[in-house]
Amino acid sequence: MSKAVFFCVGTGGHVLPVLNIVKTISKKGINESDILVITDKRGEKYFSESSLEIITYPFVSSTKGILGYFFKMFKIVISVFVIFKRLRKLNISFIFTTGAYIAPVAAVLSVMLKTKFYIQEQNIFAGLGNKVSAFCADSVFTSFPNTENISQKNIDFSGPVLNLDVAKIRDNTNSSFTIGFQGGSQGSKEINDLAVKFANDPIYENIEIIHIVGKSHDSSIIKRTNYVSYDFIDNMDSYYDSIDIQVSRAGGGSLEAAFLNIPQLLVPYKHGTTSQHQLLNAEFLEKKGAAKIITSYEELKTMLNSYLDDKLSKLEFNIKAGNDHIGEVLINEIN
Repeated sequence: MSKAVFFCVGTGGHVLPVLNIVKTISKKGINESDILVITDKRGEKYFSESSLEIITYPFVSSTKGILGYFFKMFKIVISVFVIFKRLRKLNISFIFTTGAYIAPVAAVLSVMLKTKFYIQEQNIFAGLGNKVSAFCADSVFTSFPNTENISQKNIDFSGPVLNLDVAKIRDNTNSSFTIGFQGGSQGSKEINDLAVKFANDPIYENIEIIHIVGKSHDSSIIKRTNYVSYDFIDNMDSYYDSIDIQVSRAGGGSLEAAFLNIPQLLVPYKHGTTSQHQLLNAEFLEKKGAAKIITSYEELKTMLNSYLDDKLSKLEFNIKAGNDHIGEVLINEIN
């Protein structure tokens, strides 16, 4: 049997899609022993309970765009040859990456190893890594239609890879109204501050709160009985089943709530290249009626009050999931 090789690094936004594609192909009969994941120290923690074969390497990243990578080119070349040495004796069926700074390394290795190369782009505005690497790709699976900043030659609009059971129908049977706050796997001070203001606002004392705080946030300052916080939630199905509306960032993960027809109040990240794709993601969902963009606590209150006044309305956003489609393409390569 050939080896399926997945490259993913950094945050949950890049690592969780690989975990979920692996789950998809494993359910369809692909053995975990035929899968290899290549990641870095930050990504490694997501596989702590997995039996997958993992290669961990300190891949080069840059906060200064192409110029930053240019000055680190020697380290990048070294990383290519270190990983090539590990892979060259394997019978590789394909290389798959979810982008970021590891994508160009994966692209070059796919050429050196003469194997199929697949990319998954979760945002409507592609990142630099995927933009550069797309010229080597057999297919670029996109979460959004009309993805920008990337070659359109081999685009396959699959829909997002979701971190939940895509076959499950959401069934929120809670009698009380619940709002969820989450700022991504790394947490968000801006989202956390909104959650604290909301929790301490007597106007909303009867609304239940589920707060995914991420890293380095002290939620003990919130004293109310209908508030619960988590650093991280593995089973997002249970979280989404419990909430009626969500306040979050506007990364690719915002498509999960949209898929389940959960209305969202989105706070796009404002810094670096991430700000561009998060704003475009949020604007896409707002145009579909799946979300509203907010920039302050006062706007959160205004939008929430508007929703509460019409809470019986049925929302249908028709977001499709890409887990099964991508899984079928990859399984065909393995077999």
